[in-house]
Amino acid sequence: MIYTLLAIGIVFGALGAFIAERKGRSHTEGFIIGFLFGLIGLLIELMLSSKKED
Repeated sequence: MIYTLLAIGIVFGALGAFIAERKGRSHTEGFIIGFLFGLIGLLIELMLSSKKED
């Protein structure tokens, strides 16, 4: 059971990292938000604005 929850957290974390990196944000930030908050974390990452490159 714990391994299943850990695997789901890692999947959501990886998706969060992918979304964050595509928006120019830190992939570590995206992974942590996705891992800790799951689907809601992914929605948060999608709603965050893209960082503009200087």
